[in-house]
Amino acid sequence: MANAYSTDDLVDFLDHAGDRGLMPAATAQALAVASRNVLGVLTDAERADLSKHDLDAVIKRFNNKRARDFTPASLKEYGRRVHRAVDLFLNWRADPANFTIKTRANVAGRKKAKGSDASESDDISSVADAPVPQARPGAYQSALPVRPGIVVTLVNIPYDLTKGEAERLANFVRLLAVDG
Repeated sequence: MANAYSTDDLVDFLDHAGDRGLMPAATAQALAVASRNVLGVLTDAERADLSKHDLDAVIKRFNNKRARDFTPASLKEYGRRVHRAVDLFLNWRADPANFTIKTRANVAGRKKAKGSDASESDDISSVADAPVPQARPGAYQSALPVRPGIVVTLVNIPYDLTKGEAERLANFVRLLAVDG
């Protein structure tokens, strides 16, 4: 960890932030997935120091390389998430003791404190962090809010997950569904 600004340091920060409650675990995981995907276009040497890159140029490289794999909306969302992840990471690096972020959970808490009703969608970010097994090396974890108060976490997703493997996973999840 020579300069502490590598892509690995960014992902470690997001894991730490989700584990320690600095941000909702689902948010941290979504930012980490986007960061891994987008920053995956960088060479090993380029991954060593994020501060040396024009983030918009890296996102454009990702969009050009992976345009067939994602919808235009997903490409835009990945770009937005990577910008947010890097901004949060740099803010945390600059002053870890005073690091805070605004989340919908924070806003929902303020609304309830003032006596107004928070919408159900605010509850997605404020789900209590249940212990989640850690991903093994060469894999990551991701979370998906299914409905208010319910977040499903997938662990040990290989970085090189194929479309065929993803389809098998999707078919398995379909088997779990209860009709009704």
